[in-house]
Amino acid sequence: MEELLTRIDAAPSEELPIDTEADSFHHYFEKVCLFQIATGGAAFLVDPLAPGLSLAPLFDRLAERTLLLHGADYDLRLLFRGYGFRAREVFDTMIAAQLLGEKELGLSALLTKRLSITLDKAHQRADWSERPLSPEMRAYAAADVLHLPALVAALREELLAKDRLAWHREECARLVAIEMRPAEDDPENDWRIKGANGLSSRERAFLKAFWTVREERAKELDRPPFRVLTNEKLLHGTRLAAKGERDIALVFPGPRPLPGSFARKLKEALEAARALPAADWPGMKRGEKAEADPQLERAVDALRKKRDAKALLLGMDPVVVAPKAAVAALARAQLRLGTAESPATLAAESGVSRWRAEVLLST
Repeated sequence: MEELLTRIDAAPSEELPIDTEADSFHHYFEKVCLFQIATGGAAFLVDPLAPGLSLAPLFDRLAERTLLLHGADYDLRLLFRGYGFRAREVFDTMIAAQLLGEKELGLSALLTKRLSITLDKAHQRADWSERPLSPEMRAYAAADVLHLPALVAALREELLAKDRLAWHREECARLVAIEMRPAEDDPENDWRIKGANGLSSRERAFLKAFWTVREERAKELDRPPFRVLTNEKLLHGTRLAAKGERDIALVFPGPRPLPGSFARKLKEALEAARALPAADWPGMKRGEKAEADPQLERAVDALRKKRDAKALLLGMDPVVVAPKAAVAALARAQLRLGTAESPATLAAESGVSRWRAEVLLST
């Protein structure tokens, strides 16, 4: 750590490539297990799980620099939740790729196309909480940051040539300013896995009961929920239970019987769901109801068509030019303030990126 801090201090204007490795694929309580930084052409692997290692001096320095990341949103949220760290400025290579109209946005694809570098992604889902890390895992982790400066240079040049560098700066600035705190638990909706709306109300009663038991088990074991019981098995068991099957071994069959305590709790959940009166069965998840507004619908449709035409000219995905929510927000702002207002004013009113407003509202 001392050597890393010394190297960072020796190059006060250097942009620092960083990356993290976490353990969400193997644990319920996700945490940062490795923190990679490149400086002066060398990669440093910082072990946040090492007893007694203080990361505060490192984060103090990182807060003063421009950080280079790929898909920065995930890493920044992890670092905020784990350490309260907020970046001052970032260059996100994924956002750059989106603004350049790239179809393949992964780091490996960008490095291959721009720099003819091939990354070995064999350890992408490794358990980074295990120690010691193998030489292959250390090499994998280092590679993710060693090549970022060259990739950033290439992407920055392309953004500048297409006059989109200011767009990228705005998106990265919005990224570091967003709320990083995790969403609060929502007991009414957290259990609604993909496919829940396709179930009957009675079936959803069983799904909610089974999901709750699985969640408790996952927390108890510190394992991802899908490693306790997959969503597919939850849905399959839900349908069987709703049809009248009460034998847990048949509701959740497998090559091995479920652990005794887990099976008992699932059985209790099944019986509780069976006894639930129809009035208490969960309904479908619905969005906020809004009265039809023909004027707004026309404004949104006009902006959407304009967006699609602009996206074609720019060689970008229409959703990158302006997501559905941004189109609707701009349309509402136009109706409130008038179409004669400047893009900057409408962007401020709607909360949409200024560059998006300028692209959509320009003639």
